Amino acid sequence: MRRKDFLKASAVGVGATALPGCTEEEEFIVQQVRRSNELPGETVWRSAVCRQCDSGCGIQVRVVDGNAKKIEGDEANPVNRGGVCALGHSLLQEVYNPDRILQAQRSIGERGSGAFETIAYDEAVEQLVEAVGSTPSDRIAIIAAGADRTSLTGEIWRRFANAIGAPTPAYIEPSEREVERQAARIALGTDDFPYFDIARSDYVFSIGAPIVDPWRSATHYTGALASMRRDRPGRRGRLVQAEARMSLTAANADRWLPVVPGTEGILARAIAGLILEAGSAGTIARQRYRSLFPDDPPTLQEASETCDIRADWIEEVAADLAATPASMVIGGGSAAATTNGLFNITAALGLNILLDNLGMPGGVFAPIAFGVTSSSGADSVTPIADVAARLRGETGSPVDFLIVSEADPVHALPAGVGLEAALGNVSTIAALSNSRDDTMLHADIVIPVHTELERFELVEPGTSVGVPVLGVAEPVIEAMGAGQHPAEVVIQLAQGLGGSIAGDFDWSDAEELIETLLEEEQSELPGGEDVSQAAFFNAAIDRGGIFGNGEPAAVPAGPSGAAPDITESRFEGSAADYPYMLMPFESVRHRDGRGANRPWIQEMPDPLSTVMWNSWVEMSPELAEALEIHDGDLIRIESPTGSIEALAGLDATVRPDVICIPFGHGHKDFGRYAQGRGANVMNLIGSEQVDGTSAFAWAATRVQVERIGEGRLVRFGRAHEEVGG
Repeated sequence: MRRKDFLKASAVGVGATALPGCTEEEEFIVQQVRRSNELPGETVWRSAVCRQCDSGCGIQVRVVDGNAKKIEGDEANPVNRGGVCALGHSLLQEVYNPDRILQAQRSIGERGSGAFETIAYDEAVEQLVEAVGSTPSDRIAIIAAGADRTSLTGEIWRRFANAIGAPTPAYIEPSEREVERQAARIALGTDDFPYFDIARSDYVFSIGAPIVDPWRSATHYTGALASMRRDRPGRRGRLVQAEARMSLTAANADRWLPVVPGTEGILARAIAGLILEAGSAGTIARQRYRSLFPDDPPTLQEASETCDIRADWIEEVAADLAATPASMVIGGGSAAATTNGLFNITAALGLNILLDNLGMPGGVFAPIAFGVTSSSGADSVTPIADVAARLRGETGSPVDFLIVSEADPVHALPAGVGLEAALGNVSTIAALSNSRDDTMLHADIVIPVHTELERFELVEPGTSVGVPVLGVAEPVIEAMGAGQHPAEVVIQLAQGLGGSIAGDFDWSDAEELIETLLEEEQSELPGGEDVSQAAFFNAAIDRGGIFGNGEPAAVPAGPSGAAPDITESRFEGSAADYPYMLMPFESVRHRDGRGANRPWIQEMPDPLSTVMWNSWVEMSPELAEALEIHDGDLIRIESPTGSIEALAGLDATVRPDVICIPFGHGHKDFGRYAQGRGANVMNLIGSEQVDGTSAFAWAATRVQVERIGEGRLVRFGRAHEEVGG
């Protein structure tokens, strides 16, 4: 049954007492009751796909009287097997957010002022058509959300860019992703980041990759780690974490190695040297590893001194890796975000060659996907650094028309990139968004878009989970406001341009587009044989997707060439002027900041610091004592790029030479729950890039710290009235 014409419900105001942390009266968005066959008050569970990150978890949404009430994980989906993270649960507060954008808008003030007026949706689309039609194609740039890289939205933006002759879209994703992918190509010969079979492993050594924090497919890997430890009676696997910060992963590890930032590759190479010296690796494995790293590795003593890790701990890890039958090494996260990150991750992944675990149970597998919405070719993505350089007028064609689709590059990119100032060089900026994020404030035209619960969706996971997965979903509630699916905006834009471009986008809506894509691939997809197109589509909707079966089986090819040369990480700022290394991190609360506009996420304590409603600076008690800083004090953190103010949170696990600050805070707007809360750590980070890539090195900055005065850091357990506004 087609669902082309969704009911557009308006927002109505209902007075309510503000939640903790707010001092103003708020308005709740209320939907009109959806007409259906359910009885009043009856609960119905509908399948959907979570798009809060690029994992593509399957979810079940409890709907009562047409309103979404609760979200749970879909046990049938191989990505999350019934799990769902805090951000996924809070999706309801994106749908019903009182500050949500429901109507098209245009700017009536200076760029960044946030002054807009409401206009008709069709008028906004006409302005987009006019802007594209009057701008040379090489002067157009498209920036989309990282979660869309392997989704229907990303696929149609790529097709649109190709149709008009514009550069391919850039995606706002954690910059270490590019480094991890490139390292995997070098060390393992895969076209994307591999799959780690943690559930069947006996020993996992993670170098920088916080597998149970917001990294890659966190819900999937958290479940896999739990299976490794508890689902095999008499056989409990072990996890060792090498990471500069005590992350949630490190806190759950059997051993934590607090390595100096930027020395993770030295640690991996020294362990390889010990394994080679012990003679435990087979002849072929040794030969393949030598093709990757022909030079001799650092000695145990050199690694111990450089990494500041006890030599006997390094020896123990090497011995355990070699002696345990199903062992593996994962590399990523902060180890990929220093200037030598490509060397670090290549060295980490290369250890799997010596362990001879490629394609083995409990080892490393090549990524696998159906390829319906995912494009693995390098030409399918424009690096965001290249777009930023064009915006600054430094390289390539300047940008006269910028389209930003469900992304916030102003908040997400390092301040040293200079993106916000560079937006002043752009003639017209269009934002597809449902919130007043920091980038939307600079837009000339704003197109509202549906949330994932209000739209058809087709998505493949951004990180492989060992078997191919294609999430398929229909709207579970009626859409509100004048918004559309981003793919429908593209279709309308293409059809407005006319000619051959319109002919390439002759679908009526996102539903028909998805039906077409599935029909093209139906014979190659599981369950697609001997059934009609309509039956296949409806079955996929009912299941929440199309899933591959069995255990992981794709075997990586192995090293594709020599690894990068060993180098020391460069840091912005001298050690004399900026004594402390900055280590940003993603908390399970806000991740990259997308959840900052939801009171559930603000109220949820960080699992380790228990901080609520604010950002904080993790520092060691030893350093705090030297600087006369007390827990909760307001402090200033300064780098060569900028400075921020935040509250000190003393933590005995933090290295004395490291300062840790979470991503995702310090929004200029983003609604009443996020505006002005905390500080954006990206304001400290410069323009250094990871060698051999275009990725920004967000873990390559030095800072200095000074006390400003007393403050109040709200942690779980304090009275709610202390939160303040």
